[in-house]
Amino acid sequence: MTIGQYDTETRLCPTCRATAPGTGDMVTVVWAEDGVAVTQVHAADCADFLAQERRIREGAELTRQEEERAQQLFPDAHARFQAALQALPAEQAASPFAAALAELVAIQADLFHDGGGFVVLPHWADILDRHFPAADD
Repeated sequence: MTIGQYDTETRLCPTCRATAPGTGDMVTVVWAEDGVAVTQVHAADCADFLAQERRIREGAELTRQEEERAQQLFPDAHARFQAALQALPAEQAASPFAAALAELVAIQADLFHDGGGFVVLPHWADILDRHFPAADD
């Protein structure tokens, strides 16, 4: 069967063996894999489903924490970057700026080759903080 641009496939859960939605307390999980929309039905208390749901929640929490950290780190790191840029004499080599730019370009190129996307704030914040660290007080 085809839905939009995807062929579809239904997979039997190897743990709970649920096969069809609508029979009892079932959960349907859908994902795209190699151009195929895969559907898998689980019993709501299925160990595989609960483990998958836990991993998704843990991943979302980790992403939230990284974003929160970046929100705190980025403004000061960006300010240090701007201050370093303004303090540079015109004739001085811009090596930390070139290094930061080269790292950003490399990450963006990797993302492009992996299917798209942009350098996200946590990466920006880490790169700026690494190349323009806070002064030790």
